[in-house]
Amino acid sequence: MTEPIKIVLADDHTLFREGLKRVLAQEPDLLVTAEASRAEEVGPAVAEGKGDVLLLDLRMPGREAVQTLLQLKEDHPDTRTMILTAYENADSIVNTAKAGARGYVLKDVSPETLLQAVRTIHRGGVWIDKKLPRAGDFAAIAAVQSNAEPPGEETDGIQSLTRRELEVLKLVAEGFSNEEIAVSTFISERTVKAHVTNIFSKLKVNNRVKAALAIIRKGAPPPAPAASPAPRPPGARARGR
Repeated sequence: MTEPIKIVLADDHTLFREGLKRVLAQEPDLLVTAEASRAEEVGPAVAEGKGDVLLLDLRMPGREAVQTLLQLKEDHPDTRTMILTAYENADSIVNTAKAGARGYVLKDVSPETLLQAVRTIHRGGVWIDKKLPRAGDFAAIAAVQSNAEPPGEETDGIQSLTRRELEVLKLVAEGFSNEEIAVSTFISERTVKAHVTNIFSKLKVNNRVKAALAIIRKGAPPPAPAASPAPRPPGARARGR
């Protein structure tokens, strides 16, 4: 008999966890083995429950989900994490993918959809509702993180980047605008845009997400940003190529 998928629940709402356990308990191939109600409890819960899949709330007391994901990726690389949340912020969606999440599901989905998502992620797939903002970016980044697709030819161009271009590319991958990169690196925004254009040309890509994927595919994923490298000028809007 095949062993059930071991699931760890991490959510600060006890009532929600209890309801989720009832849903999962009806499935013979799924087994809840541990729970966490605070961010600092997640790692120990995954270790205790030998979790195959972690269902992680985006906002828990203790620390941000991105920090938790990065720590999990280091300590428990075989555990596949799905964000289960009520929030659909575009930046949060992409940042969790960069930090290692394999899925992103809203709490108002049907039980059938949730179960399908859990099984898909356990098999090595990626799951996100296509209607969510930047769903395509999440899927592309998560697929590369999970080695669900082979490296593209853009990784070959990494070697041709100058030191400055590589520095700019890393900041692009972290989600910073041209203006923020200029402030951080003490160069003009016009120079940043020129670097970005050269990067796109060398990597043979046409947008910032594809450029970021080149770094991830190379085996050195950039951390998702907790804050901008420098304060954004009042009234300024993010601008990118």
